[in-house]
This record gives sequence, structure tokens and C-alpha cells, in this order.
Amino acid sequence: MNYKNINTEKDLFERIFKDKVLKSYSSEDPQIAEKFYKYYLHLVETNKKFNLTAITNLEEVVEKHFADSLLPLKAGIIQENFLCADVGTGAGFPGVPIALMRPDVKMILIDSLKKRLNFLDEIAELTGMKNCETIHSRAEDHAKSGNREKYDLVFSRAVSRLASLTELCLPLVKVGGKMVALKSRTAQEELEGAQKAIELLGGKAEPIFGTEDRNLVIITKISPTPPIYPRKAGTPEKFPIM
Repeated sequence: MNYKNINTEKDLFERIFKDKVLKSYSSEDPQIAEKFYKYYLHLVETNKKFNLTAITNLEEVVEKHFADSLLPLKAGIIQENFLCADVGTGAGFPGVPIALMRPDVKMILIDSLKKRLNFLDEIAELTGMKNCETIHSRAEDHAKSGNREKYDLVFSRAVSRLASLTELCLPLVKVGGKMVALKSRTAQEELEGAQKAIELLGGKAEPIFGTEDRNLVIITKISPTPPIYPRKAGTPEKFPIM
């Protein structure tokens, strides 16, 4: 795309956002580009104080963070008024972009680092987003705090390999719900390595959805997760079920 001869950064953002996001995903909110622009500005500014992302270029943020986070919308798996969680949300991907585009869903943003959650609370205030809640916890502890098999959908992006991630996410998913891992080219390889964990924890993998570089590993919860899982915090990453 040629983005020359655009006068202001905001105009440039809106043009790129239209090309990379709104041509693929619809929104009834006339202020949606403005809200994502505020998200972008605060992300870049806060990133100067502590690390949120290695990607700060405007076009790359729109494409590699915002558009990439919205791939679950294209998969058609988010039903109206779903209760969702984003495990290890970090700078809010994919949870915040999904919540901005789908104000009907409730999104719980879970992270172990409080200052990242403070940043996300600021994003909610800046954008007027009412459908997000931040929770300071590790996924293992959240599951053991009355939240087992609670969520319709549990998302995670760039947290850990799938064999470990399945133990972090699948215990939170209600039977009939789905765990959705956003992965890159390693999706098929990781899925093959996670089959034992998926079956043991009550899941069934669906065909990978996406393209060569952007993929969704979608795991449907078909039976309750055994009560001994997840194991204590840190164990799933150190000793994944293989």
C-alpha cells in the first residue's frame, strides 16, 4: 500500500486501519478507528517506560497486533454475549482488540504483572471500553479460585508452546466451550506435540484455521478437566504434559 502524502499521523493511522482492519472486520461504532488510535498512542508512550512490545511502528502495530488479534472474529467462533478470557494478556492482545470490536462480549484480561494490567485499565478509560475486566493472577491460580470451567472462550497469544498452554487454558473453559491459541508457522508442529495434553485435559482439536503465517489452534472442551489440573504455578511450563 502507498501511504505517501498523508499529512498527519492520525490520518495515516486511520488510512492503514481502514485497509488492514475495517476491510476485513465490520464495526457499528463510528469511533472505532479513534479508539484504536488512542490504544496505539498509549501503547507506544507506555512502552518507553517499561517493555510491552518490540513492535512500535505504526503500520506494524496495526497489522501484527491489531489485525492479528482479530483473526478469531473471522473464524466465527465468538457468539453474542460470550464470557471470554485472555490468558497472559500482556499489552492486551488479543483480548482488547476483540473487546473493542465486539462490545457485546465480556472479556477478562488475566496477567501476572500488575503494571501491565494498570496499562490496560488506562486503555479502557481512554477508549470508554466497558466490557473488560483485569485480573492480577497466574492462570493456574485463577483456575483454583472458583473459575474452573467458567468461560465460553479462552484466548492466548505468544505465551508458551501449546503443550504447556493447554494446561493453563483448558481448565478454565466450560464443557462445550473452546480454547483458542493464536500461533504462527509453528501451529501444526505444536499441535502434534500437544495431543496428549489436549486429550488428558478434556479437549479435542479442530482443524487449524488461518494462513501460513497467522493461525488459530482451536480446541473444543468435550469433557471436564481432571481436578488435579492445572498443577501448581510454573509447573506446566517446566514440565509440560507430553
